[in-house]
Amino acid sequence: MTRTGHHPPPSPAFVRPYLVTRGRTRPRYRLSPETELETGDGQAGPELVDGEYQQIVRLCRQRRRSVAELAGTIRLPLTATRVLICDLVDARVLRLTVHHAYTPPECRGSLTGDRPTRQLLEALRVGLENL
Repeated sequence: MTRTGHHPPPSPAFVRPYLVTRGRTRPRYRLSPETELETGDGQAGPELVDGEYQQIVRLCRQRRRSVAELAGTIRLPLTATRVLICDLVDARVLRLTVHHAYTPPECRGSLTGDRPTRQLLEALRVGLENL
């Protein structure tokens, strides 16, 4: 608050992500920062042609990119970037890439919950011991 009792106007850096996401503050899917994305076979509709959407698609066409890398490159907060990515995934313009090379077959599918399973932790322990 200022001395006159009014709130100062929000900074443009704070307002911009809100405008880019059209006021949405939660992504529809859980995307970890290390989740990788690549281009899909869908077409971007007219609502997905704004600057940030196109930047994300262009970057993913070059090579697979992580959510964190995309957020840093387009200079948006992680949550705002996740919201935009979810829009592109829904339109099939992007698709999530899951690498099973580092996940033992018996643990596949256990990475979707909030907490790692006992089986996954045990496999991780064994893998680290084998290094």
